[in-house]
Amino acid sequence: MGRVFVGDGYCHHVSSDFPALYRLGIVGAGQIARMTHQAAVKLGITPRLLAEESDDSAALAAPDALYGHPDSLAAFADTCEVVTFEHERIDLGLLRRLEDSGCIIRPGTRTVAAAFDKMHQRRVLLNRGFPVPVFAEVRSPDDLIDFSTVFDWPVVLKSVRAGRPGEKGVWIVENSQEAMAVINENADRELMAENFQPIVKELVVIVVRRPGGNARCYPVTEVVQVDGVAREMRSPASIGHQVATEAKDLAVRIANELDAVGVLAVELFLTTDGLVVNELAARPHNAGHHTIEASPTSQFENHVRAVLDLPLGPTWLLAPAAVTVNIMGGFDGVNPADNLPEALSVEGVQVHLYGKRPLPGRKLGHVTALADDIDLARDMARRAEAALEGRRPW
Repeated sequence: MGRVFVGDGYCHHVSSDFPALYRLGIVGAGQIARMTHQAAVKLGITPRLLAEESDDSAALAAPDALYGHPDSLAAFADTCEVVTFEHERIDLGLLRRLEDSGCIIRPGTRTVAAAFDKMHQRRVLLNRGFPVPVFAEVRSPDDLIDFSTVFDWPVVLKSVRAGRPGEKGVWIVENSQEAMAVINENADRELMAENFQPIVKELVVIVVRRPGGNARCYPVTEVVQVDGVAREMRSPASIGHQVATEAKDLAVRIANELDAVGVLAVELFLTTDGLVVNELAARPHNAGHHTIEASPTSQFENHVRAVLDLPLGPTWLLAPAAVTVNIMGGFDGVNPADNLPEALSVEGVQVHLYGKRPLPGRKLGHVTALADDIDLARDMARRAEAALEGRRPW
């Protein structure tokens, strides 16, 4: 029987047989942690999870999860050789103190800070010459009015820091009335403004990098939004060789600039004027879920390999086309797990359900299809999605 952490907020036994080699800790226990945990177990590595709730997606699948507030991170880190994260809701001051005390945090605070704070991210990228939208801090309504006077409407308002899962963080406002409504409803959050970009495509480059600088990129993925939510990911993106090469080069340069370790997802806008950096995520990303089936080494396994400084695996596609469609909770309360047999009857589609309770707008899983072309893969994935959601295909 292991120890029980009480003073630090834990309420779970800690196994005393935590492996001495590759003692990896993952902070967070959502679906990203769940799939990262599964990838590590495949390598014979059993990570420890720091979860917030017992019904968190990864906690349901991990026998040795700990439950506690994020402030319990210091005690958690003491039991691990390397600590990584599945989200950016972290106290940066605490992370810096842990690094200063000798804890191995990967990615480190330099990378996490750029993903955590979008204003800081914009300033760092701008100062290093990377293409970013025009931006400004919104400390008062007057700041926004001044910004719109120069750049006109619509204006993109963003929360400077990541919110909780399902919490909206981006608003496209068409006029001052809409803008004031967003500001008033989010008075407790720091906001920033960006000029609206004429987007041709939304792209994501998943780059994975080891501590020594060795890095690999997955093929560029196109993300399709529906009502402001990422619903469909297509790889490779239909953008041509030159743009794809430019996008991957941009992502690697950013990863090197931030000294990233593990997966860094670089979200890009392809505009009429070229590529613009939208956001960064210092963790495995929604746009890379297809790599579980579509690549020799998934983004999750390569993240584990990278943060433990192990050799990276190949990242090419195993099929000409891969499409992933997210499964979202609806207002009808349908549980996709109840329709699993119907979805599995769509041959060639891989189903991933996260064990979450169905709630409107909540991401409950995803399906991935590989095929000879994007249209066929998309049709297969959408049929499985419709089956899980209990409706007819798109």
